[in-house]
Amino acid sequence: MSSQDPHRSRRLAATRRGVLPVVLWAFGFATSLMLLGLWGRTVTVDAPTIEETAQTIVDSDLATERIHDWLEAGIEAAAGTDQETAAAIAQVVVDQPEFAAAVDSIIEDFVAGLFADPGEDPVLRIEEALSPLIPVAVDAAERRDVPVTESDIEEALDTASVVQLDTGEAATVATVVEEARAVLTRVVVIAAIALILSAGLALALADRRYAMLRTLATRVLLSATTYALLFQVAAWALDPDQGREPVLGGGSVLLGSNGHVFLIAAGIAAPLGVWGGVVAWRRAVHSSEPVAVDEEARELISA
Repeated sequence: MSSQDPHRSRRLAATRRGVLPVVLWAFGFATSLMLLGLWGRTVTVDAPTIEETAQTIVDSDLATERIHDWLEAGIEAAAGTDQETAAAIAQVVVDQPEFAAAVDSIIEDFVAGLFADPGEDPVLRIEEALSPLIPVAVDAAERRDVPVTESDIEEALDTASVVQLDTGEAATVATVVEEARAVLTRVVVIAAIALILSAGLALALADRRYAMLRTLATRVLLSATTYALLFQVAAWALDPDQGREPVLGGGSVLLGSNGHVFLIAAGIAAPLGVWGGVVAWRRAVHSSEPVAVDEEARELISA
C-alpha cells in the first residue's frame, strides 16, 4: 500500500500540471471578456459619449455641400439669375462665420433625430438654421446687381424649410444602443461566472495558493493596464484632428472614453496581488526555517 501512494501522488501531480495551464488560459480569456464587456457596457450608458461619437461620424463636409446646394438653388430661383452667379453668391455666404453655425445647428438636429424614440419622426428645421444667412445672401446679390429681397429667398427656401426624417422600421441609435447593452450585460455575467470558476479551480490545483492568488491578480492587472494603454493609443491614432476620416474619428471618441473601467480593475487587482505575494513570501520563509529544539528534547531524542 505504501508503494502505491507515491505512484498515485505522482499521477495527481502530473494531472494538475497538465490541467493548470488550461485553467489559466481560461482565466485569461474570461478576464479579457470581462474587461471588454464592462467597458462596452459602460459606454452604452454614457449618453454624452455616444452623441459625440455620432456627431463626429456625421460628415460636416457633406452637410456643407448640401446646404450650399440649397442656398444656390434658392438664390437662383428667387433672383431669376444664372447658375454661375447664384453659385458665386452662395459661396460668399458659405465663407461667412454664420454659415458654420448653421451647419452645426443642422447636424445637431440630425444627430438628435438619430436618438429619437421609436415611432417618432424627427425633423430638420432648415429655414430656422439658414435664416441668419439670408441678409448676407441679399447683400452679396446686391453687390453683383442682382435684384432680390429677403422675402424672395425665404419663399424660395420654403420648400426645404422642414425636412422630415422618416425612420420607418429602421432602428434608431437609441434602440441599437439598448440592444447592445442587453447583449453586453449577458457577456459580463457569463464572463464573471467563468472568471470565478477558473480562479477557484486554479487555486484548488495550486500547491501554493497565495502564490497562485498573486499570479491571478497580476494577470488581471497586466490585462487591465494593457487595454487602457492600447485604447488610448488607438484613440490618438484615429483622432479626427490628425486628419482622419469622420467614421474613424467616431471610433477615436469611443476608444478614448471610459478608460477608468480598466483603471478601476487594475486598482482592485494590484493590492490583492500584493497581499497574496506577501503572504506567500512569509509562508515560504517560515517553512524554510530550521525547527528549534530545546536541550531537554535533544537529550530525550538521543536517549
